[in-house]
Amino acid sequence: MAEYQVRHMKWWGWGDEEVTFSDVDKPKLWPYLRGELGLDEDCITPPVSFEEIKLPPVKVNEPFVSVLKTALQDDQLSAGKKDRLIHSAGKAFRDLLRLRNGQVDSAPDLIVYPSSEDDVVAIIKAANQHNAVVIPFGGGTNIAGCLEPKDRDGRFIVSMDMCRMNRVLNVDKKSLVARIQPGVYGPHMEEQLEAEGVTLGHFPDSFVHSTLGGWVATRSAGMQSDKYGKIEDMVIALRMVTPSGTIVTRTVPNTSNGIDVRSLCIGSEGILGVITELTMQVHRLPEFKMFEGWLFPDFEKGVRAIHECMRLGVMPVITRLNDPGKTALSAAFKKPDSGLKATIGGLMKWYLRSVKGFDFSQSCMMTTAYEGDYDTFHMQRRESAYIFRKHGGVCLGEGPGKSFQEAKYDFPHVRDYLMDRGVMGDVSETSTTWDNLLNLYTKTLANIDRAIRDTGVDPWVGCHISHNYHTGASLYFTFGCRKIEGKELEQYLYIKKAAEDSFMQNGGTLSHHHAVGTEHLPWIEEDISPVGVKAVESLKSGLDPKGVMNPGKIIPGPNPLQEWGLNNEVIKSFERAD
Repeated sequence: MAEYQVRHMKWWGWGDEEVTFSDVDKPKLWPYLRGELGLDEDCITPPVSFEEIKLPPVKVNEPFVSVLKTALQDDQLSAGKKDRLIHSAGKAFRDLLRLRNGQVDSAPDLIVYPSSEDDVVAIIKAANQHNAVVIPFGGGTNIAGCLEPKDRDGRFIVSMDMCRMNRVLNVDKKSLVARIQPGVYGPHMEEQLEAEGVTLGHFPDSFVHSTLGGWVATRSAGMQSDKYGKIEDMVIALRMVTPSGTIVTRTVPNTSNGIDVRSLCIGSEGILGVITELTMQVHRLPEFKMFEGWLFPDFEKGVRAIHECMRLGVMPVITRLNDPGKTALSAAFKKPDSGLKATIGGLMKWYLRSVKGFDFSQSCMMTTAYEGDYDTFHMQRRESAYIFRKHGGVCLGEGPGKSFQEAKYDFPHVRDYLMDRGVMGDVSETSTTWDNLLNLYTKTLANIDRAIRDTGVDPWVGCHISHNYHTGASLYFTFGCRKIEGKELEQYLYIKKAAEDSFMQNGGTLSHHHAVGTEHLPWIEEDISPVGVKAVESLKSGLDPKGVMNPGKIIPGPNPLQEWGLNNEVIKSFERAD
């Protein structure tokens, strides 16, 4: 296999630098958005040029840098402007807003590229000895502020880019486990696994540009979690280098050895150490696979259908149900049909409206996928289809499923397209139990809508349900509106706060799979309790007493909402009088 060449994403947005989202083949998209958001004109505002960006000067820590120059090769160290810029932030809305405007308040002073666990040990040991900060970096896709170079003490900051540790080391086909390095990007990992006839089965929206280590460090969820579980369900064992030494857990199916140290490392977001190796559960490649589309009369009927599939054990490997808002947006994304396909589509709409009585303003699209051996594949399709029809669903065939399959990794590109046109678009996701799901959905949808209207602009809010469990499911809210020039960040934070407050007040969690980072810090104490935060603080101080590893994440400061960027004056300026 040829040497894999890592390509970092563009500094100002999503994806490779030469890749942009185009609406040329989606003629309904921009008219739909303009109508929904009350936009008057199509004014393109590109990000500032790379040449206009001014980074903070590199700080000096000669003893630390001297140790690294001895321990590493020259090409493993970089303080170049572009490297520093790429590693200065993730892809949260706040990150991109600042970067696009040329505002870079903090950047790492040095980028290091370890190629082995020994390199990682040397870097962390030197940082611990010479008062430097280390921030682990995978693919840079995080949207929760996990990569923000925060350090109140002005210490030398290192971004540790894991991209050179990118190999599948071993596949045990009998036990179906694989030892994998953490810096491997999704496509490169699957390419290596498929050569052995297996798959991890983890396909998040960020799959093309994110890494295994990043998934584990943030408790990621993939599109096929209904079959394979979240990433924490796949981790069998790991190695993690901390300032106090290296944590090593055994490759065994399960244990009863006290507090689960492995689970303490999963989701730690780099605040305890750096994951250097993972032993993952893998699966044989499926013999059959197919995507399909369904339409339900309303959101509640679709939810009931998913719940019954879960109860009866006949879940497809993907079940993603859009609410009416997301369904309308998906329709606007659709390429126009022509010829026979357009005729068939027209007949289907007539049938749904005139015979089945569908109100298209309330109908909800569901994308499903089925896979497995012959018997499993056909059982999933047959049994789930029976339940979907029982709850009013109508099968639309493979067309919508194929469209989803072709574009499933393109959606993150849309935010750049929106920001170019003066639109703020973002997401907030949560999870809750089945008995509370519709209550949380209804109240949060209304709360986000109201918050956007409070800022004086027209709202667009939608949601989809995915990542289903025996006890509940995830709700993924998407929202957008016209940006208020000069107050974009305050506007965004006000709306984001409304979403997170609604989660806390109505039985959800602050995030299902996007992590805590800095963006969700104001709600962590309410979510896991003050004593829960104390437990995390104790773990942090025990493994990292000098605060070397990724400070400012997961553990909130004394005034988390104000540190987050929102104060009472800003909140009052947006709130409407009743």
